[in-house]
Amino acid sequence: MTTPKGGRPATGSVKWRHNPDRVDPVTGKPAPGMQWWGRVTKANGRGFVPLDPSILEHERDAALACAVETAAWYRDNPTTVKTVRETVSEYARRWCDWRESRGMVCVKDDRARLKNHVLEGVGALDIRAVTRRDLERLVERLDERITKGDLGWKVAMMAWGNVTRMLKDACSAKRLDLRVRADDPSKDVQGPERGDKKEKQYLWPVEFLALITSPKTPPRWRVLFALAVYTYARAGEIAALTWDDVTFETNTIHIHASVDRVRRKGHVSSTKTGVSRRIPIEAELLPLLAAMHATAKGKGKVITAMPSAGMLSRKLRRYLGKAGVRRAELFAAGDPTRKAITFHDLRATGITWMAARGDDPLRIKQRAGHASFSTTEGYIREAENLGASFGEVFPALPEVLLEPLGGLAPVWPVPNSGSPSSQKQGVLWWAQQGLNL
Repeated sequence: MTTPKGGRPATGSVKWRHNPDRVDPVTGKPAPGMQWWGRVTKANGRGFVPLDPSILEHERDAALACAVETAAWYRDNPTTVKTVRETVSEYARRWCDWRESRGMVCVKDDRARLKNHVLEGVGALDIRAVTRRDLERLVERLDERITKGDLGWKVAMMAWGNVTRMLKDACSAKRLDLRVRADDPSKDVQGPERGDKKEKQYLWPVEFLALITSPKTPPRWRVLFALAVYTYARAGEIAALTWDDVTFETNTIHIHASVDRVRRKGHVSSTKTGVSRRIPIEAELLPLLAAMHATAKGKGKVITAMPSAGMLSRKLRRYLGKAGVRRAELFAAGDPTRKAITFHDLRATGITWMAARGDDPLRIKQRAGHASFSTTEGYIREAENLGASFGEVFPALPEVLLEPLGGLAPVWPVPNSGSPSSQKQGVLWWAQQGLNL
């Protein structure tokens, strides 16, 4: 922290007192009342100014930190207006409310990141007067927390992304009342330092076959693992698939929706990138899909009882271990450069296999639903490292996956309404077969 005029570092000076011009931090409407004030030096001398109204009376430490940042801002902006028209905190609240009204399911996480990592430093500043230097100070604080281990670099990058998106909308949002600036001070400001990116995991063909042929892998999970690899779809996209999306006349699957199973559980929206896609049904997957379609009479969801997000990855690692797959990096929890395999990595497996097979890069991008080609390039580069000993990708699925479809027993709970009652009936059926999850 800078030391003005060679003296001791600024520590801030605050008071809890009445503000007749206070604005309610929730509604954004005038609400005279008590709030924290901080002492700053302005062009006309020293005095107290109101701080972020969302800081509560017992949060003195937060008020002191806010006062230090506010004082620094006034030092850099000695000719600022006497009163702040709208703080960054107040604007952020309006901005998040607007995004939420547009159906964005990420807003809850955005609010938390802004509150925990951004607003304590710049929340009391006027949104119309935030400068590039203010943002550079914010990045410095984020970098310090990353270095100390108090904050993950990915979270810092997402918080910084919220800041840049908000300031861009402050210039050019579709909603006119959110346009409060003529410039974007975040332009050309370098964001937080990136840490080591952990490598994606994927299965070798022999490991995949061991997983789905193991007698210790329940039939339900064999089918789900096969679908994830051979459709290279995200878990939410698989959960949203219905038999209407599967067209056997053209051997295609239409992926156009996704079920949110983390933030707004059960909410159906567009895919992650907002773009629908049609993918060809891999020839080796076709017999299994046809048998499942016949069992379900072509109605309802392809998967009618999708396990929870946390269970998917836990079960995958559990059944890999039971199948005798021992490759250490697949179970590297807590490793600084590697991560344990997750259910999402089955999608990475399918995409890597496409690249290893030599599929056209643009087709891989379209089938995977990547927003940018740079994402696809990562899989292509990884596939270039694989030799002939890697094995035959997209091997024929073993007949053991079709055995439960030979009689009346369904591979997945039926009826197909997807209602809680039908899912409960399905779980009971599996329990009766000794295949309880």
